[in-house]
Amino acid sequence: MKDGKGYTMKKISILFLISLFLISCSLPFTINWNTPTSQPKEDLPSTEAPPVEDATLPPATEAPPTPEPINGTEMNLGGVYMVLPPCLAAGASGTLVAAAPYDEMGGPMEFYPENRKITYQGYPLSGKFFDAKLVVYPVAEFVAMNQSVADRVGAMQNALASQQIPETVPLLPIFNAAQVFKAQAELISFQNGQGIRYLTEYAQYYAPATNQDLFYSFQGITSDGKYWVSAIFPVNAAYLQESFDNPAVPPGGIPAPSFDDPNLDASMTAYYGNMINLFNNTPDGDFIPGLDCLDQYISTLQIGD
Repeated sequence: MKDGKGYTMKKISILFLISLFLISCSLPFTINWNTPTSQPKEDLPSTEAPPVEDATLPPATEAPPTPEPINGTEMNLGGVYMVLPPCLAAGASGTLVAAAPYDEMGGPMEFYPENRKITYQGYPLSGKFFDAKLVVYPVAEFVAMNQSVADRVGAMQNALASQQIPETVPLLPIFNAAQVFKAQAELISFQNGQGIRYLTEYAQYYAPATNQDLFYSFQGITSDGKYWVSAIFPVNAAYLQESFDNPAVPPGGIPAPSFDDPNLDASMTAYYGNMINLFNNTPDGDFIPGLDCLDQYISTLQIGD
């Protein structure tokens, strides 16, 4: 004969588990911004389909809180959360950028996986070599494209682990140019990651420091290793010549050596050393926009899925 009390308790437990299952079926769920939509097998696009157009990132209805109040506008563009200070821009918008595949037979030098790009309205400078932008790349997809990307990710991870800034800071995407110099380099943390900010120019020759080409770069990785954050912001200084073909140097600036200099290598090495010292001794707020403004913006970033 069964124990009546035990049988009753067992029946109640089973009913309780069934109730939990039914309730969980009706709980609200969240669809991530970039969750792929499944398709029937026969409807999958062929390899000859046209490339996907960039799509506008939708604004999120909620943003995660910041640890302390920061003057600016809170925004969340497709999982890229930020506080946009008025010293940086009047507004920002985001797009989902289609992948540019790597072609080892001579395809585009600048290749990348699908990524999220933030652009800015009302940035203080325009018409420069680079436009102001922030791009979030998925690390695993980028590393799978090419070994050189894997090398750069590894170099950045080593730099952050050791808290040491390398002579050449790893930058993504890969440009058909190289870092000419590095100044004002510092480790900067954001809400869920860390990276390196610095002033630089990229070129294929001995480029002079100019207001046309100088930019603030931030390169970093989220703490979980999932995303690489690449920010490029043009920066000006009052003492720089305006461009390569406008060599007039304002007061306080340093003239670049002539390309006719018979000792050009040594002269340019000395020139870059002097320019780096000048940059490093310039207060953050004397640049346009201020490096302190750009650092503040970077510090608010929180990168989600």
